[in-house]
Amino acid sequence: MPKVVNQIIICSLLLCAAFSKVSAQGGLSFDLIKPKKFEEKKLASEKTDEKKFTAVRRFTQNGITKFNYNFNANLKLEMVLERAKAEYRDDYNKLLSFYNYDIKKMTPYHTELDSVIYKANMGILIHDLRNAWVDNLYMLMGKARYFKGDLDTAYLTFQYVNYAFSPKEKDGYDKPIGSNANEGGSAFSISTKEKTDLPSKVWSRPPSRNESFIWQIRTYLAKNENAEAAGLIETIKNDPLFPERLKTDLHEVQALWFYQQEIYDSAAVYLEKALPNAANNQEQARWEYLIGQLYERSDDPVLAKEFFEKAAKRTLNPVLEVYARLNATRQNRSDEKAIAENIEALLKMARKDRYVNYRDIIYFTAATMELDRKNIEGAKQLLLKATQAAKPNVEGSQRTNAFLLLGDLSYETRKYHDAKRFYDSVNVSDPAIQNTELLQERKLALVPIVEQLDILDRNDSLQRIAAMPETEREAYVKKLVKQIRKARGIKDGAGAETESAGNNSINKTDAPADLFGNTKSDWYFDNASLKSKGFTEFRNKFGNRPNVDNWRRSSAIANQQNSNNKDPKSIDFGKEGAPAASDSASVISFESLMKNLPLTEEQMKISRDSMEKATFQLGKMYFESLEDYEGTIITLEELLGKYPATIHKAEALFILHYCYTKTGNIAKANETKQALEKDFPGSEYQKIVTNPKGGSQRSNELIAITKQYDQIYNDFIEGRFAKAIEDKKAADSMYGVTYWTPQLLYIESVYYIKQKDDPKAKIVLQNIIKLYPNNEMAARAQTMLDVLGRRKEIEEYLTNLKIERPGEDSAIVI
Repeated sequence: MPKVVNQIIICSLLLCAAFSKVSAQGGLSFDLIKPKKFEEKKLASEKTDEKKFTAVRRFTQNGITKFNYNFNANLKLEMVLERAKAEYRDDYNKLLSFYNYDIKKMTPYHTELDSVIYKANMGILIHDLRNAWVDNLYMLMGKARYFKGDLDTAYLTFQYVNYAFSPKEKDGYDKPIGSNANEGGSAFSISTKEKTDLPSKVWSRPPSRNESFIWQIRTYLAKNENAEAAGLIETIKNDPLFPERLKTDLHEVQALWFYQQEIYDSAAVYLEKALPNAANNQEQARWEYLIGQLYERSDDPVLAKEFFEKAAKRTLNPVLEVYARLNATRQNRSDEKAIAENIEALLKMARKDRYVNYRDIIYFTAATMELDRKNIEGAKQLLLKATQAAKPNVEGSQRTNAFLLLGDLSYETRKYHDAKRFYDSVNVSDPAIQNTELLQERKLALVPIVEQLDILDRNDSLQRIAAMPETEREAYVKKLVKQIRKARGIKDGAGAETESAGNNSINKTDAPADLFGNTKSDWYFDNASLKSKGFTEFRNKFGNRPNVDNWRRSSAIANQQNSNNKDPKSIDFGKEGAPAASDSASVISFESLMKNLPLTEEQMKISRDSMEKATFQLGKMYFESLEDYEGTIITLEELLGKYPATIHKAEALFILHYCYTKTGNIAKANETKQALEKDFPGSEYQKIVTNPKGGSQRSNELIAITKQYDQIYNDFIEGRFAKAIEDKKAADSMYGVTYWTPQLLYIESVYYIKQKDDPKAKIVLQNIIKLYPNNEMAARAQTMLDVLGRRKEIEEYLTNLKIERPGEDSAIVI
């Protein structure tokens, strides 16, 4: 099939090249190379010049071409487009795409689109070329090529319709396009004048040539040839002959042009004018929702709310309705009181049974409103409700987004236990995740950090229990034994030894019942004694289990989460860095828990040493893995305050010196430098701090690293952005992100701004402010963020700014 289609397309293009005359009534001469199956047959298109185009022939050719070819090809094209729309999925949390289909994902429909092209080609080749449907068939060919993604061929097809069916002289020769010969007078026009009288509207069909201009613009935009699209838009916008019936199509492509240029207010204005082009109420509601989003991004909450409400009233899609109502509600953000009223309205909405299936969406939106007024704890509570209400693996579910945002909020507030727990709950295969690499990087970095935090929490709890008065401590541990045994489904009253034996051995005198064996006794489930015994053995071995799937795995997860709890009531008293055995086979008794408490001086020293080491390792991980300079400073200062004689003091002072320098706190940096010179003279760390260009191996390494980053800096300054980005990635992979400077980050943000990648630029600038709050680059980064927020306004001002150059002979007064 594709081979035949290509042959017919070649024939059509040769036909186009060989035209000498084209007229609605006139003849047509051409040289045609036919496909092999038609070599011995003279087609009707070849007989165009040989027969008169009588009324009977006109009626016959028009009827057959219209109903046998144009109708069927057009119907198949519409069916393909409807299927593509049905399979397309919108993410209402983001700015919607302009169309509810993607021509880049039309591959499954290529065979059917080839069929459309084949049908249209055959309709042209086997019929008289003077019939009224040839231009329609060419338009169908072009549209099918457009949806296939063959944009160059589609453009050539639309351009052919433009030239081949342009206005003609009486003798059949072309009139110059855009000349006064088309209509007379001084009006410049490239369009074909259409008859608007009633008989013409009833009996004739509008020419496809004017429509071809619209599709040429759409093809330009699909190819990102925005300048060419803008030129053609401007031309036909000012064309006096361009028909009124196509004005909404023109507004549609104008809206698309502004949408692709991210000029959202203009896109909204023209898309509103193009709403009559929507195929049905649902598509109109979708476009109204998009208009609301465009106005929201243009800081026009009044119009945004208006169109969100229109979309909510019109749509039959419950998900779109919920999102439209949520976005309409959140537009009133004038003050904190208004935000509070919006949140209360959303929570009232969530309580209604009508929205029970969309509570996760409602809670998630309310959480984002809480973040607007900086209420992080309130946002977390709502996000937790969203995770509980969300149904996994359901389209539109906010479960992943809620867990991801919870993880981000916990990470940013240095609650790393919670951050790891929430990140572990994120479905990494969910397409809603925009930056999977960052998520995996954070999850990997948090594993050792949480391990050290567990050591600190566990030993802190053990030491607090050990510090209790003896009577109070014994009562507390006994109570704790009961709680643990109850939680594991172990009966009270049995001794530890009995429990251990019961859990790890089977009474050999009682053979286990064969559920399906050929025995003469009662069937297992009819024997109350056997059932009771089996139930008891199961509970002794596995504890009380809920009637759910995968309870073994669920139990393991629950135990792991319990081990992270800071409450000493839930502590498993184990060794440094690892919890004690937690399965029901281990001995849970007063003696087994008491022996893990640091009651002797030797045990207390081991516990303190564990905490000292964990505190240092934690500070070092904040420094190396997270580049959290503030967190590093807090942790290592705590280390030096609690353990002034720590063996890690020299390295801690060195890291503190670096962090203070990076955050711009020069006074504290000098203080740590003096401490190194006083307490550790001649050490490697003291040499590096005092003389970074010294000859030690470590300092030489630092010099080499510095030279490498200096070269990257020079590449940035001299405009070799791509090379600088690649070299920086390579250097960071070798040395980590520790040695980034705020200047490099700032210049990197400038590169992203130049590439019009504002989201990436904003992330880099925010990192500068977060990591280097006391550095002078932080103020510049804040200024640049403010400028980016007004980028559209500034660009419009500069675009509209008219500067008149003074004449050569004019006098300039200074």
